[in-house]
Amino acid sequence: MNQFRIFPVFVAALFSTTLVAAQSPPAGGFRGPPQRMRLPTRSFADRPERLKVDLVEPPAGLVKNPRFLKRGADKNTPADYTLAGNAAWVWCGDEHEYTDAGIALDSASSGQSAGKSGGERAGSVTQRVTGFQGGFGRWFRFTFRGEPEPNFSVANNQLYMKVAYFGDKGANSLDAVTQFIYPLVEQDRKALATNGDYFKNGAVAWKTYAFEFRLPFAEIDTMDLTVGFKQGNAATAKYAAFYVTEFSLEPIPDPADAPKIVRPERGAAADIKSLVHIGGRWYWKAESSATDVPKSLLVTAKNADHLFYYDGRLSNPFGANMTAWLRPGFLDSKGNRVTRDRFVPDNVVLEFVDGEELVVHTRNLPNHPTAKFPDNGGLHNPNSIQELDQTYYLPLKPVRNPKAVAMDKTNSNHALGGGAVAFAINGVAFYNPFDAEGMEAVSIMDRCCGHPSPDNRYHYHKYPVCVKTPFVDFGEEHSPLIGFALDGFPIYGPYVAKGLMAKDDNEHPLDAFNMRYDDDRGWHYHVTPGKFPYVIGGFAGTVDPRNHVGPRPRPGGNNRDL
Repeated sequence: MNQFRIFPVFVAALFSTTLVAAQSPPAGGFRGPPQRMRLPTRSFADRPERLKVDLVEPPAGLVKNPRFLKRGADKNTPADYTLAGNAAWVWCGDEHEYTDAGIALDSASSGQSAGKSGGERAGSVTQRVTGFQGGFGRWFRFTFRGEPEPNFSVANNQLYMKVAYFGDKGANSLDAVTQFIYPLVEQDRKALATNGDYFKNGAVAWKTYAFEFRLPFAEIDTMDLTVGFKQGNAATAKYAAFYVTEFSLEPIPDPADAPKIVRPERGAAADIKSLVHIGGRWYWKAESSATDVPKSLLVTAKNADHLFYYDGRLSNPFGANMTAWLRPGFLDSKGNRVTRDRFVPDNVVLEFVDGEELVVHTRNLPNHPTAKFPDNGGLHNPNSIQELDQTYYLPLKPVRNPKAVAMDKTNSNHALGGGAVAFAINGVAFYNPFDAEGMEAVSIMDRCCGHPSPDNRYHYHKYPVCVKTPFVDFGEEHSPLIGFALDGFPIYGPYVAKGLMAKDDNEHPLDAFNMRYDDDRGWHYHVTPGKFPYVIGGFAGTVDPRNHVGPRPRPGGNNRDL
């Protein structure tokens, strides 16, 4: 009788073992599969039909093979994933746990090729995701379940989650965002140290890590989800892995603190015949019928609605961008920490001089939401956002310099200096693409694509999607003006026509400076999401020496940016 009762259980267990073995990670790795526990001989009545759920596996989501159980064409790699560097497909955890298969990111020197060769210890796991409902401004949450072993260690917080955006079914790279999660591991190691067995290793626990992000472009139809690490520096090969399993991606409602996307009413366009030409492409709506060009014109938040820029149509780019707020946690101009909101009415002030020069005074305060800095979370940026007093000098009629040189891929030719090389219409600086180590710095940003440098200057390295332009850019027409390079040439958003970004226009391609010409705008720069140099590739014109453009970032040097 007992044998008869056990037999079906034995068959089921055998079948289950065979099924798992056919799809499991290869033998070896970091851990073997856990031993099956002996089933108790108790029996239970079936649940009534109304309580039964007609599913044979979890509902399918946007991520394929989320538990890493299915084998890919390569017997050492799970289906639908790409592994790189010190990453291996294993049974996660140890023999005392019921866990899924997953990926071990090994921070010790005993890992795969990178560690063995003495190079940088780094590794990653990536899945390409399609089939989601996209659209400009749509929010998603990328999660996974992870466990750091006691000796897992990286330098400079280089354990991260990354989302890379693509259009044209993955052929067109658009942008990427990164969140560093090693500070969370270190935080748990301190706060939960005594929460484990025998009051040790309480942080060695399975935890869900999440990254919420917004699609910056309507063209995005493909995303690469990555968990990875760099600069592994574990002191021992034992228990030095970070385990990754249960990938997930889901659409979510807009977070409560998300920047709001509003399509403003354009209102009636001004008649250019009723305006006074004050130099270059700029026009002024005089208070009376006066038509004389003023020798010097001061523009502030009080009269900015009288200022217009003409590039085939009239717009007022600075109109809604002259003021800002000092937020609690910012630093004021004297370096004091701000404790309550303080209105800054003169964040941007403009002077037009002799019809030849535009002088821009800016306090460099963003007028949109930002991350809280100093930040010990996902961005781990120790710097603050500070009120500054910067002045830029721009020619109203910029001219291309025939001797100008654009950056190469590493800026080894010193074509574009460090610090501010341009500014957005809210007064916030643009930097070149590189950080203090000479590496591209376009992913380690807050939700509005900015962060502060060690001198507490908030700045952008790429297209700042939160800047309040004359009209919201949904990619339905040529993008609006978003800023100016310090040589005086204007910078526009990514689009040149409906659904066509400048970086993808083969008929009228950008040059090495990220520049092109058309009859309405003359020579102008375009931002190029996901494609170097992202904003400007160098100064195509001549920069006034009063702008003090700094030297380019040097790898390993003492530079101004992160």
